[in-house]
Amino acid sequence: MKPRARVFAPRGVKEDDVDERSRVLTATVLGALAGGVWGWLYLTENGRRVRSQIEPKLDDFMRELQNVRGTVEKAKTAANEGWRSLNEMAGSPSPGRWSA
Repeated sequence: MKPRARVFAPRGVKEDDVDERSRVLTATVLGALAGGVWGWLYLTENGRRVRSQIEPKLDDFMRELQNVRGTVEKAKTAANEGWRSLNEMAGSPSPGRWSA
């Protein structure tokens, strides 16, 4: 069995502490990045221009997503009906396989 690689940390600092500090640092950097992007989009003229170009595309994307959800619901209903018919033909009525 191979020995595990060890993380060398200053005395008194545990590996879990290093992992926690890494998570905190990552969350801080991501938060600062998100805040910077938000500030640029909402507080600058270029950001407003970009937002005005993106918003209609996001609306189209959301509409398509709703269409996909509707299609999935129809497919689920059709699958349940198919299973119900097969079960009735086999003589064992049971609820649909994909029922929620």
